[in-house]
Amino acid sequence: MTTTAAAVLLLVGSSHAFLLPSTVPNANSVASALFAAEEKSRVAQVGGGLPLDPPGTPEHFDHYDAGMFVNTNARVEAGVDYKFSGWGTAASTSVSTTDTDSTTVPQPSKLVEAQHWLEDIGLPLNFAKPAAPVQATVMGRIKLIGDDAPGDIQHVVLKLPEGMHYVEGQSLSVIPPGLADNGKPYKPRLYSIASTRYGDLLDGNTVSLCVRRAEFWDSQTNSMDPTKAGVCSKFLSSAQPGDVVSVAGPVGKTMLLPEDPSTNIIMVATGTGVAPFRAFLHRLFMEQTLARHAFTGEAWLILGVPVTPGLLYQEELDAMQATSKQLKIDYAISREMKNQQGGKLYVQDVLAEQSDRLLEQLENGAVIYFCGLKGMMPGILESLESVCASRNLNFADKMKDWKANHQWHVEVY
Repeated sequence: MTTTAAAVLLLVGSSHAFLLPSTVPNANSVASALFAAEEKSRVAQVGGGLPLDPPGTPEHFDHYDAGMFVNTNARVEAGVDYKFSGWGTAASTSVSTTDTDSTTVPQPSKLVEAQHWLEDIGLPLNFAKPAAPVQATVMGRIKLIGDDAPGDIQHVVLKLPEGMHYVEGQSLSVIPPGLADNGKPYKPRLYSIASTRYGDLLDGNTVSLCVRRAEFWDSQTNSMDPTKAGVCSKFLSSAQPGDVVSVAGPVGKTMLLPEDPSTNIIMVATGTGVAPFRAFLHRLFMEQTLARHAFTGEAWLILGVPVTPGLLYQEELDAMQATSKQLKIDYAISREMKNQQGGKLYVQDVLAEQSDRLLEQLENGAVIYFCGLKGMMPGILESLESVCASRNLNFADKMKDWKANHQWHVEVY
């Protein structure tokens, strides 16, 4: 159960949620009774947002029933200009709290999803600074890749302090516990946020991170050197529910979704660089918010990984593709797929092989994002330069135009 200044979220059955105004008499007692009666609800079972539903199904990710649907057309037509006009009192419904009792509560007069209360938070920045971090709590984590994939990548869910919010495309700083060799606290590590502003639990109080355990392979001993493992990634990848984490932020002003919901977006990621794009896609295709209702553009994700078991969030991506014609996904699985020249297929090869589509979209105002290892960018830039040259276009001029139009966004590490 989540209580905000605006509403009380009631979990009902396995997938239903009703948003009741906090001013309704006995709303909190009704919520408590319903929550107690539905301890085994799907949302409660998830416990920290970790996916327990069968792979490939959208139930955990598509919260279609998580709201009251009245006058949908008005909200969709208003798009970004939609304004919440308040709660209605004419309509009402009876909610049973026991076998013999029911409580009548007013329903909203317009479409108001369970996620509505964070739609007008603007751009949150620096709720906490690294010099004075706040404490978050680990709710759970799950390994994202198969045992046959190299390395270890974990989906980690944290409960944030009250009042700490973020939006899609921002990043969170994590300060690992302990002291560095110089006796001072460790420097913060920045992680792209992998969840929407409502979090995987839709409570507006959690955040998800996609964490690769940093490891060092010693070629002389032919084994991993534990003394050179990443301090923060090791901590997060091994964290247990209840562990306390020092965090700061959020930060980030550039890797944000376009304000115009008709804009096409192109997302190019390698490995954990998919994190912000998971947040984008959940917002555009899974949550029942204004962003999803208003989005009329197309989304194109190009994700590069070494092997198939290393595909991140594949079940979620499959579920999204199965329910939307606006989403296109291309994988570049380098050790298994070949480019047109017979070499390994990387994300830059996908861009080159679909260059007509790429340039057409960019010329029509699409926004492109790159996120992942810094080493991916030289190959991508070289590929795009070659594509432009083949069309007698000046790549430097095109880049200048794309950046000036806020169509080009890069976040690499």
